[in-house]
Amino acid sequence: MTLDRADREILRLMQQDASLTIGELAAAAGLSTSAAQRRLQRLREEKIILRDVSLIDPKRVGPMVSFLVELELERDRPELLPSLYRWIEQTAEVQQAWGLTGRGDYTLVIVVPSVDDFDALADRMMIENPNIRKFTTSVVLKQLKRSLMVPV
Repeated sequence: MTLDRADREILRLMQQDASLTIGELAAAAGLSTSAAQRRLQRLREEKIILRDVSLIDPKRVGPMVSFLVELELERDRPELLPSLYRWIEQTAEVQQAWGLTGRGDYTLVIVVPSVDDFDALADRMMIENPNIRKFTTSVVLKQLKRSLMVPV
């Protein structure tokens, strides 16, 4: 699917505020209401917009601690990767995960209420994923930016 200027504007606006009405979205994108509705529906059908979510301020729901966890895997256990991927996908505390080049194989962003909760999660992670050789953890002291926006 080729994205034109109006599609990109809809994507930009929806990333900023998915609660905009279709009328507000249409006006901001320079489209009629029906055209904006059709484009938005197409962007969802084509899986360009995966889902609409609400961003929660973690400080407002209770204490939270963020960790960056770098995983090193056993090189001779590739058959265990699907179970690791499922574990990552199904573990709510894992907010983001990336496969990378460099020292580690994967980096996870984990958010939990306390260091004790992280310790319990780390124990579970190691028990349930025997292909993790070791992991290195960094505690986030200050969050400078939090965004899920994709530049369009």
